[in-house]
Amino acid sequence: MHSMPLVLLFILSASDSLGPTLRQEGFVIRPPANFRMARMDLFHGTQVGGVTPGGGPRYLSAALVDGDGEDAASLLLFVADTSLALGPSSRDSLSTQVVRHFNEELRQPFAMERAEIIDGRVQVLGSIREGSQLRRILVVAWPGEGRHVVATASVPSGRWDALAPRLAESFATLRVEPLVAGRLPQRYLWAFLALIAAMFFISVGLWRRRQSRRDNVDGR
Repeated sequence: MHSMPLVLLFILSASDSLGPTLRQEGFVIRPPANFRMARMDLFHGTQVGGVTPGGGPRYLSAALVDGDGEDAASLLLFVADTSLALGPSSRDSLSTQVVRHFNEELRQPFAMERAEIIDGRVQVLGSIREGSQLRRILVVAWPGEGRHVVATASVPSGRWDALAPRLAESFATLRVEPLVAGRLPQRYLWAFLALIAAMFFISVGLWRRRQSRRDNVDGR
């Protein structure tokens, strides 16, 4: 009888550690509480944290932070339109790509602590040093058919012990949405519509130019 209130308290406290559901193209997740969407232009083009096990193309889908100062943590979510299956090869590939990304692409020495498969996902944990601050880096990849999702969390080392359980709880909520046969990814659809619109305006411009020339000829 006395255990029931404790169970309810645990459930309520656990739910309070996560924020509202975030739905993006390709996945659904509940990020840790207090994380909010950041300005995407601050991260576009930097490729920071953009790592996939196969090293293929990917795009930044969401960037979240839990503050504005140097002690803020960040969570970047990338989508790659390739399949990913769990196994030793994906674990080894992801760890290799993470080390290469930070050491060679970012010139930021990465000290890897471990690479493992846990709870249906592959993840790599390590640390980097930004000036005088040590930050823990966690890169996680979820399997998927036709697409997969990769998250990169960057947390000041002094906040890691408190935030790590909340990140793990958040990652347990992520669901990769499968590609629908015959359906273009949203970003390709917008690019296609933009191309159609550009072609339309070009054709209208050409028609007006021809019409103007015809009116000039008729007026002579």
